[in-house]
Amino acid sequence: MDDHETEDGDAKPGKAFVDFPFSIRLAQRSILIAIAIPIVLRTLLRAGVPRLRLIVVCAAAVCGAVGLIATYYAVIRYPYMGLVDAADGDLFSKYIEARPKWMMVFVKIAGLIGTVAAVVVPFTDGQLSDAEVWMVLYALSLLGFFIFLSFFYSREDYPTVATFLRCSMGMGIFVYPIFIPALLLGSMRGRMLLDNATAQIEADRRRTY
Repeated sequence: MDDHETEDGDAKPGKAFVDFPFSIRLAQRSILIAIAIPIVLRTLLRAGVPRLRLIVVCAAAVCGAVGLIATYYAVIRYPYMGLVDAADGDLFSKYIEARPKWMMVFVKIAGLIGTVAAVVVPFTDGQLSDAEVWMVLYALSLLGFFIFLSFFYSREDYPTVATFLRCSMGMGIFVYPIFIPALLLGSMRGRMLLDNATAQIEADRRRTY
């Protein structure tokens, strides 16, 4: 998956969303389409058109997979793009960040309650099946991430996480465990880019004086 922008992949503040790296635009649009497909076609789904449900599910799944793969790539390749705002607004800022603050608080609370329930409920019958063990581990991972996002996360302090959230339209949270390698690699790459930029600034300053 090749991006058609400059090698450093920077989209300077003030540029339109169309000037952002291709992988970021592809990620956001693909996931948004995956969400929109069942919503737009809900009337036909209720009509019981033969095989339409399967077609809709497959189309949404393909778009969602493309979006997540593009997100994976973008998080590693452009870890600081989460800090960059498009002049005309990217899709995440238009459709997610623009939601009322009370709605975002509600989503956080619902996420915390849901993941806590997913951890606790399997223990109610006294024993866990193999599938329930995996479900609990998955829920614990999500719970930890929800707690981090709710109480510790800030866009400026965790730019790689910001890139992940923006590229995946927030939907990446639900498959967060598979993005752990990308987030680690992106964080290391981002730190390296920052160190290189700082060293270059210092070198330029010495030459100036």
